[in-house]
Amino acid sequence: MSERVKRSGLAGTWYAAGAEPLRQQVDDLLDTAECAAPPERFAGLIVPHAGYVYSGRAAAAGYACLRGGDYRRVLILAPSHYAAFRGAALLDVACFETPLGRVPVDGGAVAAVAGAALCRVDPEPFRDEHALEIQLPFLQRVLPGLPVVPVLLGSLTGQDYQRVADVLGTVADAETLVVVSSDFVHYGRRFAYEPFPAHDAEHVRGALRRLDMGAIDLACRGDAAGFRAYVETTGATICGAVPIGVFLTVHAGRTPGRLLRYYTSLDVTHDYEHTVSYAAVAFPAAG
Repeated sequence: MSERVKRSGLAGTWYAAGAEPLRQQVDDLLDTAECAAPPERFAGLIVPHAGYVYSGRAAAAGYACLRGGDYRRVLILAPSHYAAFRGAALLDVACFETPLGRVPVDGGAVAAVAGAALCRVDPEPFRDEHALEIQLPFLQRVLPGLPVVPVLLGSLTGQDYQRVADVLGTVADAETLVVVSSDFVHYGRRFAYEPFPAHDAEHVRGALRRLDMGAIDLACRGDAAGFRAYVETTGATICGAVPIGVFLTVHAGRTPGRLLRYYTSLDVTHDYEHTVSYAAVAFPAAG
């Protein structure tokens, strides 16, 4: 990473390398998306962050509904997979770069948040993180040129959620779209999470859906406390549970969410012993 440009670390692996192959990959996903909501203004969107061959169809179901939207910026809330820290880390660079070009960073918003409660500029967690960058090519195709506010969230407990939500809420205004990057349940020995036996594909598929929907229903209801309690009680391995919890706290009392698309990697790979769930959930803007 140069001083002012965060270059792609995913091109050629998580998504296609080269401008034209990536443009085609993203556009094909968007053009075939099964969008369960008409184009409208959204306050927030929960979308997955696996490689496009796995979760791209779920992500596209959300992003396709953003085409032509009128927003000032995008606040991206993503989990930190590789760095452990408390609170929120922000990246102070001029832009991100993908094969599709550069995505400007809203430096004013970063400066406004950095230094507030539990929020700081820290480039290290962004070095190898995929959960934020994976969203950028979709944004480049549906909302080209829009600046982003990049935020990685580490561990939070108790009142930390409200403290961070209060800070981020200052930049999550009516003209800002919040993109929450999260996969849902990671099941299997590889993920150290086997709340039910892997008898066969249909058993796993049904049990996973019930487990995922318990979390998704609470998120759609905007129940931040209930969502956090559900994750703690079930142990559900939702890697973006903290970003979802923060968003629900920011969005508290506003519009309910709608599930746009749901499936699991079992539907892609047919491996029912190790699987990850993907969902797109949209939260319409109030009024």
